[in-house]
Amino acid sequence: MRILTLATLLAVLASGTAQASPPQTVEQALAGRTPGKPTSCIPLTRVDSTEIFDSGAILYRMKGGPDYLNTPPHCSTLRHDRAISTRTPTGSICSGDIIRIFDAPAHFDFGGCGLGEFVPYPRVKKAQ
Repeated sequence: MRILTLATLLAVLASGTAQASPPQTVEQALAGRTPGKPTSCIPLTRVDSTEIFDSGAILYRMKGGPDYLNTPPHCSTLRHDRAISTRTPTGSICSGDIIRIFDAPAHFDFGGCGLGEFVPYPRVKKAQ
């Protein structure tokens, strides 16, 4: 249950942040990065925050990088102004896991979608 609460809290915080500033696109968020080999799971304990895009993609920002992009197939209700939560019996989020999409302030549930593969995007090192 603690894991569920943490995931929900991260999603709500990410949703609130996205509303405070104009939403960026996936391309803008990942500018200058090269995708790595997709993986099926990421460790939940390393997720620092999430960013949801209107294109239906989720960027999992990881402590220490790389960040992972997940684009759940056929998930039209996923937008930047909504939050997500997930339940997982393990310490990882995996492709095939179901995310719930909801409007946190209105307490409205838009249903669920299954996650796709997680594509790593290493962070660009800044020149010194």
